[in-house]
Amino acid sequence: RNRYRMETKGYYAMSFYNTTDTMQTEKKAKALFPIQVMPTPRAISQSCGLALRFEGEDEAAYLEFARQQPVPLGLYRIEPDENGELRARAIFCREPS
Repeated sequence: RNRYRMETKGYYAMSFYNTTDTMQTEKKAKALFPIQVMPTPRAISQSCGLALRFEGEDEAAYLEFARQQPVPLGLYRIEPDENGELRARAIFCREPS
């Protein structure tokens, strides 16, 4: 299987405004969910360049987790549109104060 094939199924991604927040939240998320650190998908504009990719489909749990974090972040559903372009649907966003 080609690892670099077109992304056809959607996934959840959490983006951050700085790398420290990414790394601190990664530790907490890893204890609860199968995740990977990844470059922020281009469909998400606000970011420090790193994001967490959630490998499951439990949107309610990811939303609850996002709300519990003390840092500015965004939780998104990343899905290809009819042309195969990845699009981001914002689920939860907390701006930096």
